[in-house]
Order: sequence, then structure tokens, then C-alpha cells
Amino acid sequence: MQTKKQMILWVLNILNTDSDKQHPITQTGLTKIISGVYPCDRKTVCRNIKYLKEMGYPIVKTSKGFYMDKKLFSVEETEFVINAVRSSNGKTEEEKEEIINRLMNHLTSIKR
Repeated sequence: MQTKKQMILWVLNILNTDSDKQHPITQTGLTKIISGVYPCDRKTVCRNIKYLKEMGYPIVKTSKGFYMDKKLFSVEETEFVINAVRSSNGKTEEEKEEIINRLMNHLTSIKR
């Protein structure tokens, strides 16, 4: 039962990190990714997407698939913050790299 609940989070995470308007992901694509961790089918993925949309997540459906409409940071905003961290004082280089790594996790993997 716990893994079924986690599947909703997997769908959300995949849409958030691996999709955008130019790179939507299909239900079949989501199913293949999740099936590597937990057996599922397209209908289950569809139900999870529907539930997430009902909860207010900005998931958009197109003829080519689904994507998350809003990201935490745009690529330009993330690059600005990373440059600011690199040029700042008061943190060691290791601490700066840790902060940058955490920021990079907010970028979609297709733009890295």
C-alpha cells in the first residue's frame, strides 16, 4: 500500500523534473519510468495525474503528453543565483558547491 502512495509522488517528481512545454511526457513514458521501480499501468498513471490536477498542481495535457506548467525557478533565475553563490564571501568552496548542487536539483533534467 505504501508504494501505491509513493507512485503519486513519483508521477509528480517526474513531471516536475523531466517535462516542460517543449518536452511533454506521455502516460506510456511515465509508466515505463515508474515500472523500473514499481509495476504499474497507464490507467494508474492516468488516475494519479487526474488526482494531482484536482489537488491544484499545474499539469497541462497536450497532444504530445503532459508537463508541469510552473517550475520553482526558470533557467535564467537559477543561473543568476548560482553565479551569486559562486561570487559570494562567507562560505567555503565546498559549502558553495553544496548549495549549488541543491539549487541544480530544482532545474529540470532536460535543461541541465
